[in-house]
Amino acid sequence: MQIHHQTYIKVNPEKVYQTLTTAEGWNAWFTDHTVLYLNENGEGKITFRWSNYGAKKENIEDGGDILTAIQNKLFVFQWSPGDGKTTVKFELKPVKEGTLLLLEETGYTASNKDLSVCIGCAAGWGEALTLLKMYLEYGIVCKDDYRF
Repeated sequence: MQIHHQTYIKVNPEKVYQTLTTAEGWNAWFTDHTVLYLNENGEGKITFRWSNYGAKKENIEDGGDILTAIQNKLFVFQWSPGDGKTTVKFELKPVKEGTLLLLEETGYTASNKDLSVCIGCAAGWGEALTLLKMYLEYGIVCKDDYRF
């Protein structure tokens, strides 16, 4: 099972890349206390954190290795939302005055838990890319209001 999304963001790839490869970038539009370490070889670690998230007001933490970071082009990390690790790839392509952002998540198994998580992440990534677009294009941050 795979997840695929794409969106056009009317800002340059440099700004999109900076947002995806820094803790400050993620915390500005999506998470609360993400920690990210990226070395000069384009590898590192990422830990996403959400506080009081959702209807159950849960504290959630997930993350893993950053596998590849190619400046203004590609950001790939692993995390474990289901039974095992999945790989999330953000590919940035310059288009007109902005960036075509392609997202792919792979690695889900056919287990019941992975099927359920994959469905949730498929919807979640679509919503997340909309939040990223609103943040980068208009400076709108709706993550606090967005929580159910």
